[in-house]
Amino acid sequence: MAGYVSSRITKDVPSRKGFVKASFDVFPLALSVFTYGLAFGALANNANHFTLWETVAMSMFVFSGAGQFTILSLLQQDATLWAIAISTFLINARYVIYGLSLGRDLDDCRRGHLLWMSHIITDESYSVGTIQAQESKLSVSYFAGAGIIVFLSWILSSVAGYQLGGLIQDPTRYGLDFAFTAAFLGLLIALLKQRSHYLAAALAVIASVVAYQWVGTSGAVFAGAVAAFVVGVKSK
Repeated sequence: MAGYVSSRITKDVPSRKGFVKASFDVFPLALSVFTYGLAFGALANNANHFTLWETVAMSMFVFSGAGQFTILSLLQQDATLWAIAISTFLINARYVIYGLSLGRDLDDCRRGHLLWMSHIITDESYSVGTIQAQESKLSVSYFAGAGIIVFLSWILSSVAGYQLGGLIQDPTRYGLDFAFTAAFLGLLIALLKQRSHYLAAALAVIASVVAYQWVGTSGAVFAGAVAAFVVGVKSK
């Protein structure tokens, strides 16, 4: 019995350390998530006239900043359900690539972990997870810490933004719309360390710009992600 307790303590301590370390690592990015989460909540209230529970439900179950902003925009344009679903899928398709990239670095990941981990993978958790994987094996507890902190930040900011919606009639007036772009630029700069990284970033920009002319924002996001992924695979 003593050996079992000692084994559990030894196993749980590294898990807690991984979770706590990830929480600190992702916290600055979670602040930027909170900023543009305010903009989402305000827009859901003012422009789309969602209820608070509808806003929270979307943030909980869709949990995609770019995807949710796209949904709000398409709803205002009276787009069909299929158009909204396909556009959201294309924007979120980059998470499949994220998962393939991080999967090889995950340590002791059981099949049962994959379902909930797939829901909390974001640009921010992927960013800090990639950096952590360069230092040592990426633990499930570390990834959980990064994903959950971002998830909570997004939910809380959606609620706060909705409540402040009456005061923030136009989020763009306060520059909140740029917070989303600024967060992505910050993530990109933090990951540019090798020549292949710069090449991947450059090709992603070119692919996104070209795709945008033909298939709009959704296709541009997916094209950029695929271009960067191909460079990453070839450089290995």
